[in-house]
Amino acid sequence: MNKTIGLDDYEYEIFKNFSKKLNPATRHDYLSKIIAFKEFIDDKELLYVDKEDCQKFIDNVKENYAKSTSEKIYSYLHSFYNFLMKEEYIEVNPFRYVEKPEVTRIKTKDDVLSIQEINQLVDSIYKLTIRDRAIIVFLVTTGCLLNEVVSLKWKDLMVDEKDNHYVRLGKKRKERIVKLHPYCFKLLEDYRNYSGLSEVIMPTEDFVFTTQKSNSITDRNVRLIVRKALDNAGLCKYSAKDFRHSYAAIALRLGANESDIKKQLGWSDKYYAIRYKYVLNFVDSESIDYMMKKENLTLNNK
Repeated sequence: MNKTIGLDDYEYEIFKNFSKKLNPATRHDYLSKIIAFKEFIDDKELLYVDKEDCQKFIDNVKENYAKSTSEKIYSYLHSFYNFLMKEEYIEVNPFRYVEKPEVTRIKTKDDVLSIQEINQLVDSIYKLTIRDRAIIVFLVTTGCLLNEVVSLKWKDLMVDEKDNHYVRLGKKRKERIVKLHPYCFKLLEDYRNYSGLSEVIMPTEDFVFTTQKSNSITDRNVRLIVRKALDNAGLCKYSAKDFRHSYAAIALRLGANESDIKKQLGWSDKYYAIRYKYVLNFVDSESIDYMMKKENLTLNNK
């Protein structure tokens, strides 16, 4: 029997029926997880797997991926096998016997950099290129999402009559205007100068962050930059998403209103803040002495 991208013809026809209402990106995501499962069980036919196969696969996933990714993989496969059961290809969904990897939405100490650790990170960014320094400071001081850095355009930067600088982040319901720290804006100006752009920032459609080979940057590029910065600072246990968590926790610790944080980070619900209540004491345990000391950048951005 011929194989089509990891599945045999019959399995792929079943998958096409299962995924016909999914958008292309989600369909591809499901397919990659199903193929990974089949490869793990040594190409055993998908209709004949048992609970032991499923348990071993999920155990392996939990050992090699973050909790959120493990939960997603489990959910995808559970959904696919529910479809097989509903369409009477199988009698029982074998994943029903496997415990779902649960991800708590409550943030803990492991999700948040302390103020001392943020100082440590910023003190080491001199080792990075000017572009990468600007990216790290932008992430730390705005609490934005990675895709918001990737999609940032020069037209999104604004200045008011008092020479305060702002940036437009997000799209549609997530769109918001966020004040930029002066040091962050200075780095963006330095980056423009280094890139040979005009001193005056024009409201163009050009992306702010680019690469040598492209007029834009990718999510993967940003993750690699963040990883390098964290490694340089000796903070290997953290990742890009923890900058956003840290921003929320520190802002709340410093007395920011939950509604203001909701607007700043583009949360759909201000009660998301409750997820951070367990780390506030941890954040407070560090002395709030300085942040980005060399450039006189302080945590309280007022």
